Amino acid sequence: MFRLLTEMVFMLAGLLLLWVGLTGRFFLFDARQPSWLVLAVILILSGLQAWWRARLIAVRGVRLAGRLAGASLVLVGLIMLSLAWAPLLWVGRLLAISGVVFVVRGLVSAAVLAVAS
Repeated sequence: MFRLLTEMVFMLAGLLLLWVGLTGRFFLFDARQPSWLVLAVILILSGLQAWWRARLIAVRGVRLAGRLAGASLVLVGLIMLSLAWAPLLWVGRLLAISGVVFVVRGLVSAAVLAVAS
């Protein structure tokens, strides 16, 4: 139950990123700020940790959901890190792609967890 709630939170965060990326309301942040770069590094490291810990899970479906969660965090962290060097024209698209990654992660993980239980 808690894992499904977590996936719902990631889907909502993905929808927010998708909305910000598609509407162009990303002018309030500067991707070259140290806090943004720290956030990207934290996402990458927590994704690697989730990927590594997933191997310890005995249930195959839950292990797959854990690996998917780790991979999505690493991918979004790399996209967020690349925003520091991306031209302003690409920022909206990259944020929208990050949102799509989180939404797909939520949908696929919820389906895998529903089948596994």
